[in-house]
Amino acid sequence: MLNWKRLLGIEKHTPFVQEYFDNSNARSGTYLAAVVILLELWMIASLVINLLTGSKIRTPVWIAQHLTAYLLLLSSAIVMLTYNILYIRGRNPSSTTGRIIQYFFAIVCLGFGIFIAYLDYAKSEQVLCFVTMEVFVIGLLVWRPLVSFVMIFFSFEIFYFLTLTQVPHSYATNVNLTTFFIALFMMSLSLYNRKRTEAEKDESLQRMNDYLKKRSVLDDLVDIPNMHYFRSKAVAFLLDETVDINEILFLFIDIENFKSYNEKHGYWEGNEFLKKVAAVIRDVFSLSLVARFSDDHFVVLCSSEGVKEKLDSLQKQIEELDSNMQLPIKVGAYRPRNRDLGPRTACDYARFACESIKKKYGVNFCEYTDEMDLEFHRKQYIINNIDSAISKGYIKVFYQPVVWSDSKKLCGLEALARWDDPEYGLLPPAAFISVLEEHRQIHKLDLYVLEKVCSHLGSAEEKGVPCIPVSVNFSRTDFEMIDIASAVAEFTEKYGVDKEYIHVEITESALTENDTVLQNAMSHIREAGYSIWLDDFGSGYSALNVLKDYHFDTMKIDMKFLANFSQNEKTRPILKSIMQMAKELGMQTVSEGVETEEASEFLKSIGCERLQGYLFGKPMPAEILDARLRDGTYTY
Repeated sequence: MLNWKRLLGIEKHTPFVQEYFDNSNARSGTYLAAVVILLELWMIASLVINLLTGSKIRTPVWIAQHLTAYLLLLSSAIVMLTYNILYIRGRNPSSTTGRIIQYFFAIVCLGFGIFIAYLDYAKSEQVLCFVTMEVFVIGLLVWRPLVSFVMIFFSFEIFYFLTLTQVPHSYATNVNLTTFFIALFMMSLSLYNRKRTEAEKDESLQRMNDYLKKRSVLDDLVDIPNMHYFRSKAVAFLLDETVDINEILFLFIDIENFKSYNEKHGYWEGNEFLKKVAAVIRDVFSLSLVARFSDDHFVVLCSSEGVKEKLDSLQKQIEELDSNMQLPIKVGAYRPRNRDLGPRTACDYARFACESIKKKYGVNFCEYTDEMDLEFHRKQYIINNIDSAISKGYIKVFYQPVVWSDSKKLCGLEALARWDDPEYGLLPPAAFISVLEEHRQIHKLDLYVLEKVCSHLGSAEEKGVPCIPVSVNFSRTDFEMIDIASAVAEFTEKYGVDKEYIHVEITESALTENDTVLQNAMSHIREAGYSIWLDDFGSGYSALNVLKDYHFDTMKIDMKFLANFSQNEKTRPILKSIMQMAKELGMQTVSEGVETEEASEFLKSIGCERLQGYLFGKPMPAEILDARLRDGTYTY
């Protein structure tokens, strides 16, 4: 649908478009005013020369009329040129004043053209001055179409009636004037719409540039800086010699329990809440550098003075945002030790300090220490060297015996990883398993252990030892990164191992309620003919839900149940109930952490089929296990 307001230029311009028109007219008006000044100076000079040479061609009346007209036009052009030069040079004169000057100059130009052409027309001479001034004003300056039409119409009407009083117009003159009128207006209309299109295109590009510039600085979700901006500013701040780095802190702020907020209110409300939290952090640390790190995590570079009070205020204001939920903040802090340390590393240190208190109730602030520094770099070493540790054979597979509770004969083994590192020595699983899980590298280790187990089982006959079933541990992350069923099938086939000798062991803490992805993966494993064991039953808070949602062949009872077995009277009835429940669910049982004969006999008496623990052997290398099988220490 045709937009007449837009076509006629009577719609309201945006400030950008109006400024574009003002700039365009300032540039064009400068050239136009300069040309007019030169022309008028030339005309005045010619007139003066005629007077000085005593020429009688021009009458005194003619000279007075033309000189007055020349001087008036010259003066208006000088005013126009002066204003435009100041405007272009950024002296910021009033744009309203500029438009008034522009209108005045246009009226003087058109009046000059009409007057001079009228005088010439009366003598049957050409009216080129009228045509020239019309083209100058309408063709070089940009006007709204309606304004152009008004100026052209009235200037033509005035010229038409003035000339008509002198000499009657011929038919050709009327046609020529009408044609020129139309052409002039179409030229003005075209010029306006072309400039408006250019202005709107530039405005669109400007908006896009502003948006991209804003996005390069601000976080996509909340209205505070992003990490790119934070790091760049933090580098400059650290390198400033006037800044005492001993008096500043990098803070890592984590909103605990935010996942529960999302589950209760939904992600949209969660995002709105994060925006409010970001605003509070920005206000509390108004003189500091703040940014959103990720998710519900924020970082701050601030003065160490008064930081505890500010964090107390922050906690109070966050609580006021939603008084129905417990949303404590945990804050880790790092104090830079030198100016060369990058902000990325400083934030990692602060984050590490924050994570160290994540499960400590009542502890909400922790500053990075030397002990943490050693732990941090050990973890970084593990992440950076897992591939080389596997390729160089630093990862060793140890086997811990599992025995029948009645005969104490060997019935199986559990494969456990040990990292024998040339720098850190023998690393126990607790030192690297959780780190690899956190950084989604655990599948590399578990696949390596699986292949080593299959290789060991495949060569059992050659070594003169029995082939004994082995349970291999898999993490929740493994099921996200790789196809466990395919991997187990690949290695058992490669080394010629029967399916009955590999048990897939999954830790209870890796399971979540109604996890269809994991449930489907476990179904594929079971359909392929492998036994699935539940490891560390009772170590988490949702053990019964796990039994409801997942199907296992064997349950391994967490060793914590046997801690202080002799002193804790509640242990026996709890274990007895677990055994009864497992039987009703059709699951076999293994109890970990058996260290005394008393515990062994009790577990046997309540129907626990298998036992595992230091009473029957610590984890050992394959060579020692094979030697004990051959010398009869273990019988199968």
